[in-house]
Amino acid sequence: MPKKFWSFQNSADGTRAELLLYGDISNSTWWGDEVTPKQFADDLNELGPVTEITVRINSCGGDVFAAQTIGNLLEQHRAAVTARIDGLCASAATIIACHCDKVIAANDSTYMVHPVRMGIFGYVDETKLKECQGALDTIRESILSLYIKKTGRDKEEVAGWMDATSWWTSEQAKANGFVDELADDGEKPVVENRDGILFVNSISMNLPFDKAPELVRSSLAVVQAASGSEKAVSTAAAKNSKEEKNVEIKTVDDLRREYPALVDQIERAAAQNAVSEERQRIQDIEEMAMPGTEAVTAEAKFTKPMSASDYAKTAMKLIKNQGAEMLNNMQKDADSSGVNGVKNQPPKTGGEDEFMNSIKELGREK
Repeated sequence: MPKKFWSFQNSADGTRAELLLYGDISNSTWWGDEVTPKQFADDLNELGPVTEITVRINSCGGDVFAAQTIGNLLEQHRAAVTARIDGLCASAATIIACHCDKVIAANDSTYMVHPVRMGIFGYVDETKLKECQGALDTIRESILSLYIKKTGRDKEEVAGWMDATSWWTSEQAKANGFVDELADDGEKPVVENRDGILFVNSISMNLPFDKAPELVRSSLAVVQAASGSEKAVSTAAAKNSKEEKNVEIKTVDDLRREYPALVDQIERAAAQNAVSEERQRIQDIEEMAMPGTEAVTAEAKFTKPMSASDYAKTAMKLIKNQGAEMLNNMQKDADSSGVNGVKNQPPKTGGEDEFMNSIKELGREK
C-alpha cells in the first residue's frame, strides 16, 4: 500500500476523533486500487463509537476517486462530521468537504473549484480519446451533482464556477454555499513562497507561486530572508522565522515532525524517480522481447518483476534452451522415420575390367 496521506486521532474520552488531510489526496489513483481504500475504511472503523469527527483540510486536491471514496465513507458514518478548512481547500479536497455535515472555514482560508482533468500518458487513438472524454463527462456530472446538493444553486451557475476555475476567500465560499460557518482560530495560515512554489502551513500546494490567486499573494508580507533574497511569507511566518529552534533530530519521524514540507518534497522526488525508473524498466524489456518469450516477458514486467539486464539473461537462456530442444526433436523425428538408416552404396570396383574380359572371352569361343 502507498504511504498514507491521512492521519486519525481519537480524543482521550473516545467520543471524538480528528482526521488530518494535509497535502495531496492520495499520491496515486484509487481507480482499480482495492488495498488503500480498504485501509482507510478499516482505520475509520477502528475509531470505535465516536459521536463527532473533525476533518481538518489543507490540500490542493488530488485523485477524484480517492476523494469520492473518503467523502462517502465519512457521510455514511454514524458520527457527526465537520470539515474545518485550515488553509486551502481546492479541487478534489472540496469533494470531501461537501460530503461533511458542516463546513467551517478559517477567516483567512481559500477555496477553489476547477474543471475536471485527466492525465493521459503515451500515444492514444481516436477511440481512446473518446473514452477519456466520456469518463471526464461522467466525473464532471458526478461532481456537479454534489456541488449542487451542497450549495442549493442551479446547475448552470455551479458549472460556470467550475469551468472558470474559481478562487474564493472564505467569505466568498460561504456566500456561494460551500462553507457554512467562518471561524478565526487566532492564527493565520502560514503562506510561503519556497523557490517559486506555494506552501500553506508548511505543505506544498504543488502550484507555482506566481499562479496563486491575487487574494493569496496580495495578503503576504515581504521580508528579507537570511540569504538576502526576498521571500514572501505571512505575518505569522515572519514571526516564526525569527524564533530559534533547538530540536535534536535523531529519526525520520523527528525530521518529518519538524520539517514536514522538506520530507514531503524528498518523498515526492523519490516517488517520481521510482515511477520514471519503472517506466524505463518496462520499456527496456519490451524493446528486447523476441518471439517465443511472451510468457517470461509478461512475468518480468508485472508478476515477477526483474531488471532489464536480468530479463536479457533469462530470455537468452530460454531461447538457447528452445533451440536445443528444437534440434533434439528434429533428431528424434529423423530417427523415427528411418531416414538415418538409408546409406549410400558405393559402386563396385573393377566394373570396366570385367566387361572387357567378357568380350574377350566371347572372341575366344569363336
